[in-house]
Amino acid sequence: MGKIMTILCFMCIMSIMFLSPSYCEDQSSDNGGVSIPPGMEIIKEGDVGVVVPKGGRLRKQGSVMLIETADEYASRKFEDADYRFTKIEKEIAVQKKELKDLKSNVKDLRKNLTKKAPGASV
Repeated sequence: MGKIMTILCFMCIMSIMFLSPSYCEDQSSDNGGVSIPPGMEIIKEGDVGVVVPKGGRLRKQGSVMLIETADEYASRKFEDADYRFTKIEKEIAVQKKELKDLKSNVKDLRKNLTKKAPGASV
C-alpha cells in the first residue's frame, strides 16, 4: 500500500513539473491568451514561463527546475511575517518610550510654568 502511494505521489509531482511549463510557454507580452488565476504569477526561466503563487520561487536541483512546495512557501511566508511583526514591535516599543518621555517633559514644563506664573492656566 505504501509503495502505491509513493508511486502515485511521484506521478503527481512529475505531471505538475512537466505540465506547468508547457501550460505557459510561447506567451507574448499579453500572456498569450493564458489566463492567470488570482494570486498567481508567471516566473520566466529561460524560454519557459511557470505559473506559481505570488512570491513563489523556483529552484534548480540538478537539471530539473522545481517549484517551491506549499510547505516551503508557507514556512517562508510565516518567517517573513514573523520578522516584520518583530520589527514592528520594536518600533512600537521605541515610540512608547518616546511618548512617555514627551509626557514627562510636558508635565515638567507645566509645573515650571505654574511656578513662574501662579495665576496663569494652561
